[in-house]
Amino acid sequence: MTSPLTLLLPAVLGAPILWGPAVPLRPASSASTPGAPALARPQDEARAALDKQLAWELEGLAERCQQAKAFVERNATYELLLRFDPEHAKARKTLGHKKDRKSGEWTVPERSRPPKAAEEEIAAPLRAERETLLRGHVDAVLVLLDGQELPVRILRREEQRLLELMPDHEGLRERTGEVREGDSWVLRETVHARLTRKAHEKLRGDLKGAAPDPAEAAIEAAEQTWGVTFSKALATPAVRVVSAVSDGEASETAKRAHATYAYLDQLLGTTDTLAQGTLYLFEGPAATAAFCQAYPGLEEATRKLFGGLLCSYLDHHHANASSAKREERLDGAVRMSIARHLAWTTGTWSKHGWIAEGFGIYITHQMTGTRLIYTVRESEGSSSKGGDKVEDRMKRKDADWLALARTTLQGKDAPKLAFTLGRDVNTLTRGDVLVANALAAYLLEGCEPGTALRVLKRIGRDEVGSAKALEEELGLDPPALERRLIRWLEELGK
Repeated sequence: MTSPLTLLLPAVLGAPILWGPAVPLRPASSASTPGAPALARPQDEARAALDKQLAWELEGLAERCQQAKAFVERNATYELLLRFDPEHAKARKTLGHKKDRKSGEWTVPERSRPPKAAEEEIAAPLRAERETLLRGHVDAVLVLLDGQELPVRILRREEQRLLELMPDHEGLRERTGEVREGDSWVLRETVHARLTRKAHEKLRGDLKGAAPDPAEAAIEAAEQTWGVTFSKALATPAVRVVSAVSDGEASETAKRAHATYAYLDQLLGTTDTLAQGTLYLFEGPAATAAFCQAYPGLEEATRKLFGGLLCSYLDHHHANASSAKREERLDGAVRMSIARHLAWTTGTWSKHGWIAEGFGIYITHQMTGTRLIYTVRESEGSSSKGGDKVEDRMKRKDADWLALARTTLQGKDAPKLAFTLGRDVNTLTRGDVLVANALAAYLLEGCEPGTALRVLKRIGRDEVGSAKALEEELGLDPPALERRLIRWLEELGK
């Protein structure tokens, strides 16, 4: 059946690869991995040859299993063969598959008989041979793929299909971003996040402590005509706070906003220098409405919208935080600082809702301990204790939003990531907000430094859609990214 000759191919993952026994190819029916995309390259024929050779070798192995009366092993070999030669008549017949003449679909009978002890002894070397054949095939396909200079998203897709064929292939596990922990495999992003969280916590503490005390600044004459009587202006190199609240709150807000800018610089790895921005700090819905009515340059619809919000991004250099509650004003000031930083360094705006709410809430919670939702849909600013619905549990100060995101993504009414990525800030559902927050955490905690910045710049400056930008950078389309995000959340929760 086989020749002792083996071919040594170039190393994959630093180790030499033995490509199964080299034998003449026997004509076989068309064989390809189910659902595999057409590669449309000269290597197509080489890939087809690999598939056909494996199909032929599996056919021979199944026949030897039959002769040895290792029937369970024979069936397992035929089932694998059908992945490369779906119309193999003998395999279908032996396995008892029935084809519907109208639909062309196969009906597969249930098989649960375990091998007998004597059969298992005979089957063990045959099973090992099948494992060797499959491993040689997978290794050869990997060498072929590596020589094609495929886009990363297509390469990841091919690797995932190979991993479905051979889940125990260590090289594939490592290529797809997994590392071994004891007897298990976990995502590299999970290990990275555990380390990153500790580093980020220390960084935040250092930056908050290092934020300079703000110096007094002038209030411009025009600013006193905008419906609010401001009493104090304080400034750091990063932020100017024009305040109608206490001096202590204004100073605290300026320092926290300054630290937020510095933290974002570190998180994203950006060296862009922001011009000093201005935050208007006052309280109450009446003052907010008056301020938004008087602030120059806003369209009428925008004035109406902003007049009902707890904070708003007025333009590239100005924002306000104006809730009746001090805690909410600090939250809003930090949220607007994040929005301004992202707009300046990446070009992203509120129309990218998952970025505005996801990154905004994630980073604000780290800087202030609060987690308010600033969207028109179901808008509320205060925390509350409520029922067991996700919307109520999100409002609790001790809520674990990553655990809630995992539960939401695994629920029957789970939001589709592809839809979440396409919504603007005021059309996000509460489920979308949870998913966006989890995705921001994944990019900033789990992925390598610089990943989040590259994704955001592709979306903002290059005007590439969110789904496409993520797929280009991570090699994962929305369904695949959603599955990986769920797995990451599960592993972090253990």
